[in-house]
Amino acid sequence: MIYMVEMDFPHPERLAEWHAWYVAHIRELLTVPGFRASQRFEAILPAAAPYLALHEVSGPAMFESPAYRSCGGPGSTGEWRQLQTNWRRNLLKGLDATPDVPADSHVLLLDGAPDVALSPNVEVTWLRGIDLDRTVEECGIAIVTEPTPFLDIARHAPRVRLYRPISEKIRAAV
Repeated sequence: MIYMVEMDFPHPERLAEWHAWYVAHIRELLTVPGFRASQRFEAILPAAAPYLALHEVSGPAMFESPAYRSCGGPGSTGEWRQLQTNWRRNLLKGLDATPDVPADSHVLLLDGAPDVALSPNVEVTWLRGIDLDRTVEECGIAIVTEPTPFLDIARHAPRVRLYRPISEKIRAAV
């Protein structure tokens, strides 16, 4: 399953520090049984929540585990919680693993936008929101190498967003 976290961090003077903290936080989360992988992204166009994290998790039960509760969720972010805005957490069903997004590719996210006309060669996987905030009922994810054909669509449809990787995919030790 995909645990998708979207947020804004409107504090440019602390951005480098926040990114470093977030990477350390992800490494801690990857010690939780069932938390398998993670990758972070940043929107290439203005968005209410320009930061996206796609985490690969075993399922809803992981969020109830003592291991997760000791280091995950909103209460685990310390001082950063007050600085993060537009924070949405959704558990999505439809993929067992997060996609591999190389540094030269982008995530195309269609948030409740199944009617958006895309080229037939764009392979979209549709996911359904099943837990946590449930602010996403359905979303599509595609990995695209060239974002240019999607820029006009994303500029005119706020539910269509393009993200570039800001981290590599980090996997839990096996």
